[in-house]
Amino acid sequence: MNIQHTRSTEGNKNKRLQKEIDTMNSGFGDDNDHDDDNDDIIEIDAGGTIIRAFRSTLTLAPDTMFSNMFSKRWKKSLKLKSDGSVFIDEDPELIELIVNFLRMKKREDPFHPTAIETLSIPDRKKKSFTSLLTYYGLIDFFYPPTDYLPLVDIDTIDVVQPQGFSSALVDVVKSENKICFSKTGSNSVYFVVCKAPLNCFGEGSFWKVTIDALPDPQNDGWVHLGIIRNLNASLGSCRDLTSYGWAGGSQVYREGREMRGSGWTQFITGECLYFHLAANKLTMYSVQKNKQYFINIATSVDYVYHIHFNLYQIGTKLTLEPLSVGERERLL
Repeated sequence: MNIQHTRSTEGNKNKRLQKEIDTMNSGFGDDNDHDDDNDDIIEIDAGGTIIRAFRSTLTLAPDTMFSNMFSKRWKKSLKLKSDGSVFIDEDPELIELIVNFLRMKKREDPFHPTAIETLSIPDRKKKSFTSLLTYYGLIDFFYPPTDYLPLVDIDTIDVVQPQGFSSALVDVVKSENKICFSKTGSNSVYFVVCKAPLNCFGEGSFWKVTIDALPDPQNDGWVHLGIIRNLNASLGSCRDLTSYGWAGGSQVYREGREMRGSGWTQFITGECLYFHLAANKLTMYSVQKNKQYFINIATSVDYVYHIHFNLYQIGTKLTLEPLSVGERERLL
């Protein structure tokens, strides 16, 4: 009797589920029906794997392609199977990750928001997952901009210098929204990293560097400006595999390898440079030269870049600042 009761209960559940799905499907095709109040159960067929979720879960990320797909506004564009399920020709594991994250966000504590780190994304699929989020317009929802460099007082940023020296070879002076760097010690390559994560997604990150002093730029006045992932790089950090940027002597570095033929020449004393990191690209704009330069970069959900300098000659001085709204517009 218990077995029959269990089967009866499961049968009733399946009937209710099917009834709810049928009710949802009966609304498909009515272009004027924008009523999303009915929290239907949507059945998704992702590459043969069936995923069920409430409509309110699937539409949790506002103003995104993924949300619009299930908001009843795109009814005719959905690929429906004969059983009424929505077919999505994507990796089912990645679609399940998206839906599970939306479920967690739906019930999260506002004082302890759900972070992307709660998902177990296979290493081999991280690049595909990023691509999928970008396609469906979910990248900012899954990786929301937080306290990245342009949005905080940069005087609070920690500055990393190499270990093993009795004293640092770059003097760092912080003031409100400004950090000044001055090379001391000896004439030798020496790297400095601003330990603040840069946002590669959405509108990206913006910052400004002014070259206040560059002794003898034709000879020893060498400086490298760019980004890096490795906080423990060697002194010749511009050649690190995670390094991108521009240096004196027409040098351009991508993943630590020197490139030429980009049109880049060299830095000059007093030069003001606007930087922008976003969408697989690092941009540098020289105000004095009125010219932009670009480097394609490798991006992934687990790649964290930092502002990176490499200085050589004693007396080289730089200033780091955020970009103003007007300067951003000029750069873009």
